[in-house]
Amino acid sequence: MKILLVAEDWPWPVSGGGLMRLAKVIEALGELGEMDVFTLYDHHREVIVLPQTVSVERLELVRYPHAPRERRWRSAWLTQRGVPLEVLMRTFDDSPRLSFEAWAEDSYDLVWFSTAATFVWLGRPRLGPTIVDLMDLEDVKARQRAKLLGKERRGRAPRGLVRQTVAAAQAMKNASDWKAIQRSVANEVERVILCSEADVRRSGLPNAVSIPNTYARPERSLGRDEVGEPPVVLLQGSLNYTPNMDAVDFLVEDVAPKLWAKVPGIEIRLVGRPTDGVQTRHRPPAITVVGKVPDMEPELERADLVVVPLRIGSGTRLKILESFANRIPVVSTTIGADGLDVQDGVHLLIADNADDFATACQRLLQDLQLRKRMVDAAEQLYLKRYEWSATKVRLQQLVRDVAGAFPGA
Repeated sequence: MKILLVAEDWPWPVSGGGLMRLAKVIEALGELGEMDVFTLYDHHREVIVLPQTVSVERLELVRYPHAPRERRWRSAWLTQRGVPLEVLMRTFDDSPRLSFEAWAEDSYDLVWFSTAATFVWLGRPRLGPTIVDLMDLEDVKARQRAKLLGKERRGRAPRGLVRQTVAAAQAMKNASDWKAIQRSVANEVERVILCSEADVRRSGLPNAVSIPNTYARPERSLGRDEVGEPPVVLLQGSLNYTPNMDAVDFLVEDVAPKLWAKVPGIEIRLVGRPTDGVQTRHRPPAITVVGKVPDMEPELERADLVVVPLRIGSGTRLKILESFANRIPVVSTTIGADGLDVQDGVHLLIADNADDFATACQRLLQDLQLRKRMVDAAEQLYLKRYEWSATKVRLQQLVRDVAGAFPGA
C-alpha cells in the first residue's frame, strides 16, 4: 500500500495532546506500507527529529503558511462566509500549496490529512481515497467561547462592553464558518475522524467515525500515594491555545483563592508554551509558570493533582488519560472530561464552578482513601478503553477498509 500522510505540524519531540495523537497515527500508518510524509512546521521549532521506529519513504518539511497583517485577513474574513478565521488568515500564503503540488506523487492508495485546515490550505487535493482527522469540532468550541464572552459582559464599563459584544458576535460567526467547512470537507473525502462517539453524533456528518485519543502505557506509573508538602497542582497544555488560556484564567482568578483558603501553601504549576499574558501569572511559589518542557515525567512525578478546568473544548483530553495511566488524581470540568467514558466520583471528580472545583481539589488532596480508590478505577478504565494497542488495530483496519474500497488499492 502506498500512503501519503499530510500533517499540520511536526510531532516530535511530542508536546501536547494533538502532537501525541499525530505521532501515533504516523507510526501506525508506517506499518501498513510505503509512506510519504509532507508536513508543515513552525519555524520556532528548535529540533526536527524522525524517530528510528518510524518508517518513512519520502519526507518533506515546509514552513507553516505566513499570515499577513491582521487588518487584511480580518477584514477579508468579515466579508466571507464558510471559511473560519483560523483557516482564512493563512490562505494568503500559497507557498506551502505550491511546494506540495511539486513534491507529491500523482496518486496514492490512501491519503491522510491531520487537520481540515491543512486539507484546505493545500488546495483540497484528490490524490486517492482520503481521510481527514478533524479531531475536535471547532464549531462547538467557538460557540462555547461566544457563550463565555456573553457572560463576561455583565457589569463591564461601556468600552469593555462594546469590545466583548463584538468579540462574542465574531465567535458566533466563526462557529458558523467552522460548521460549514467541516461539512464541506466531509463531503469531499471518504471519511472524517473525530475523537469520541459523542462528537460523531454532534457533528451530523454521515461519514464521520470515532478514533479515540489514547496514551501509550508508561514503563512505570509516576503518581504516588502520599501528598507532598507543599501539595502541587498541575495544569498542563499548550498555554498559547485559547481554551487552555481561558482555563488558566479560571484556575488562577476564580478557583485558586478559594483553594488556598481551604489548603494553604498549595503550589500551582502551569506547564506548556505560554503567551505573554500567561507568563504574567508567574508568582512563585504560589504559581509557577514552568513553560514548555522537553519531558513531562519530572512534572508528573511532583504532581499531587492534575486539574483540567476547561470551559471551551471538544474532542477528548489526552492529559486526563496520561494522568490515569500514571495514577495521578484528576479534577475536571464537565467540558474537560467530555467524550471520555468516565464517571464523576469513580474515575475523577467533576466540578463546573469555582467553589465546587476548589472543594473537589481539597478532597483529593486530603482524603487518601478517596485518592487510592479513584486512581485504581481510573487506571483500570485506561487499560480497558484507552491504551494505544487496541486503537492502533482499529485505525489500521479503517485505513485498509477505505483503501480497499477503491480499484487498484
